[in-house]
Amino acid sequence: MRGLTTHRSFAVGQGVLATCIRITGWFAVTALASLGIPLSLAFTIGSFSVNGTMHHLLNLAGRYVAAGPERQSQFDGILVWIVLVSFAGTGFFRRRSLKNVILQEADCDRRIQNG
Repeated sequence: MRGLTTHRSFAVGQGVLATCIRITGWFAVTALASLGIPLSLAFTIGSFSVNGTMHHLLNLAGRYVAAGPERQSQFDGILVWIVLVSFAGTGFFRRRSLKNVILQEADCDRRIQNG
């Protein structure tokens, strides 16, 4: 009887670990996609060419360094908000995959508890 309880505890622990790994993967993919949105905007401003994008970033970097600390802080805030909004938007459209990960773990737990 004790071996069965240990086996169930071990299986539940494995399920929790697997779910944590899946959720970490979900966050990683969502974060990379949300970083890709501002990068694609920069690529768009650069006329869809690497050369144009690099010229745009060089111009932006020069203006950023020349700006005062207050203006730099304002730009940083805008950039953070762009990334956060894109993360929230990407997460919103990927919510079903996150729901599937969580429900899959709940299903496994029910099967383990029922024997």
